[in-house]
Amino acid sequence: MKIFWFIPTHGDSRYLGTAKGARQLSLEYLQQVAVAADSLGYEGVLIPTGRSCEDPWVIASSLLAVTKKIKFLVAVRPGLHQPALAARMAATFDRLSGGRLLVNLVTGGDRAELEGDGVFLDHATRYEQSAEFIRIWREILTRSHRGESFDYEGKHLSVKGAKLLFPPLQEPHPPVYFGGSSDAAHDLAAEQVET
Repeated sequence: MKIFWFIPTHGDSRYLGTAKGARQLSLEYLQQVAVAADSLGYEGVLIPTGRSCEDPWVIASSLLAVTKKIKFLVAVRPGLHQPALAARMAATFDRLSGGRLLVNLVTGGDRAELEGDGVFLDHATRYEQSAEFIRIWREILTRSHRGESFDYEGKHLSVKGAKLLFPPLQEPHPPVYFGGSSDAAHDLAAEQVET
């Protein structure tokens, strides 16, 4: 069994759902949590995304130098980044971490938060866009190992000549994690996600 811990990028508390015993966010504290999870043998740490969280890529990058083995399950939300940029970010992080990147695909569920981030798609359309996003992301990373470019014309997303010069360490790409309970989520998971 692979067990993951959670990096509390929105602050931490002894009690869920209350500020009682709350601890303010600091880089030092996040590093302590990551080092503890690393030394205790956890498989990885989830680094969440959302309005109430610090940026997951910045947080994950800040924890690389203080950890040795632990993997980083970095939350990625389609609609906030283009898939080619997300592929470049993933490949860079995977190389710098020695192949310790895992990607958590997050379609989003809070309408107010999504609209605040500029995403105005309904539930079904978000899942369609997410499927195209992860398809493009995976192809760019997979083809980067062979030096190939990639064209894709979708309903929501398109790329022409997308190419990475520096592939990730993991082949064909870092593993993708996903969770959801709707029929659209099940379809996306069955079609595009490994775990």
